[in-house]
Amino acid sequence: MAPGYVRYKMELSYNGTNYAGWQVQPNAVTVQQKLEEALLILFKREIRVQGSGRTDAGVHARCQVAHFDLNNDESPDLYRTVRSLNGILPSDIVVLSIEPAKADFNARFDATYRTYHYYFSSVHQPLHHETTGVWWQELDVSAMKTCVSMFKGDIDCRTFTPFDPELPHHRCFFFDGSVIGPDADGRYCFEITANRFLRSVVRSVMGTLIEVGKGRIDIDMFSDMLKNPDREKAGSTAPAKGLVLHEVGYDDLWILPDDLPE
Repeated sequence: MAPGYVRYKMELSYNGTNYAGWQVQPNAVTVQQKLEEALLILFKREIRVQGSGRTDAGVHARCQVAHFDLNNDESPDLYRTVRSLNGILPSDIVVLSIEPAKADFNARFDATYRTYHYYFSSVHQPLHHETTGVWWQELDVSAMKTCVSMFKGDIDCRTFTPFDPELPHHRCFFFDGSVIGPDADGRYCFEITANRFLRSVVRSVMGTLIEVGKGRIDIDMFSDMLKNPDREKAGSTAPAKGLVLHEVGYDDLWILPDDLPE
């Protein structure tokens, strides 16, 4: 961060249906782009925003976290800044809060855990059409729960993510996983928390769990995917619309082991 600037932490929520994901990219409308355009209108200069992580096209966020820098002499009224930004932004993106942060705060690298929710059902509910993956048959949710309970500790995720030669490893440390529900509308929620998530991991796990629910993959086969990673073993990737970035944490609620690979 350049001298003379103050860093701010922002929390925001969005429905990702109309966006090609979080990150700015050519020839596509993204959440980061809309946010930076709103800041440009408000502060009359370009302001770069960095998020805690990328969400893919069509993926939503209950609480995404980002940071940005403002000049010392700008000293905004943060309450009014939030209101003004929400007046500029499209209605499917909402800034929840803005607060001063430490000078070296980094929304991405300081995050200690992320929690994702994937909402799924075998019943079409129009009110949840944009935020729920629907499979038109009853699923063995008990077997799915058993498989989800295996997501504990350091796991090589190559079964659930494309191989990336630029990564030093494909491991994530999983703190917790569960399947909750059904709620009053017949929706279930697959909840998963880890220190980080690689590309498509949650949607690929969800798609594979659906195969478990249909009886096409049994519990032993799923266990083998975790112990002996192989991309060919995974089920289809679940639709983006059911996935929600639920929470990004910056505290010691979940503790990583000291010997975790960097």
